[in-house]
Amino acid sequence: MLDKSKVTPKLDLVFKKIFGNVNNTDILTDFLATVLNINSDQITSIEILDNELVPDILINKFSRLDLKLTVNKSCSINIEIQVLNYGNYKERTLFYWAKMFTGELQKNEDYNNLKDTIAINVIDFNLFDCKEEYHSTFKVLEEHRHEILTDKFRIDFLELRKAKKFAKERGSMTDKKLMWMDFLNSNAEDDETLERLSSESPVMKKAVAVLRQMSTDEKELYEIEQRDKAVRDELSARNYERQQGILQERENLITKMKKSGMSDEQIQKILSIQ
Repeated sequence: MLDKSKVTPKLDLVFKKIFGNVNNTDILTDFLATVLNINSDQITSIEILDNELVPDILINKFSRLDLKLTVNKSCSINIEIQVLNYGNYKERTLFYWAKMFTGELQKNEDYNNLKDTIAINVIDFNLFDCKEEYHSTFKVLEEHRHEILTDKFRIDFLELRKAKKFAKERGSMTDKKLMWMDFLNSNAEDDETLERLSSESPVMKKAVAVLRQMSTDEKELYEIEQRDKAVRDELSARNYERQQGILQERENLITKMKKSGMSDEQIQKILSIQ
């Protein structure tokens, strides 16, 4: 039997099934409006571009299950939820933003046809040194005047661990964005948090209901279990690669020290200090 704590919006499959379902556009609209700091009624239309889930992707430990959508027919948004820190994550995000931005332009089309493009990264690790801010928004602006070059560029990072600590210290009952962070940090077994969130708004109540329903559906549970295993396998694979790299560096260092004329005793003494 699957541990219900694994049924969490932090798992990309669960996130996509909740926010990427065409029947839950009210949930997605509320989440986007909160993150982008706009009124929900400013979002007049949402087209989800990739809500299909291919079975092979669920068990592929290096696949991405991000959510691509078009908002108001004039803005492209990519939402990615990531629990693993791949390293170079900032550059990786910029690369995917650039692909999405340039991918909109067809041959011989005018640059004015490029859409406003936003990348929203929900991450379960700390990426920036700031301790008080869990939501970071980046735009391109002039260094001294702070004049924005273009409104077509925006990248957001939501650091879930910081949000969790922030909510615990200051409370989240009056902060709608923190409520969404609480939801993303929750799981189907966290009854206390889910009951509290359900009482906040009809949209949040529906989001909680969808999450709980997933924890009672055998097909959903099987897919979640497969995806959770793939993510854990990926973590193990990356840890193994990292460990092998450390061992190789150690061997290279020993070889260099021996070539320089150091004795085994001197080498062991240096290595023991590291």
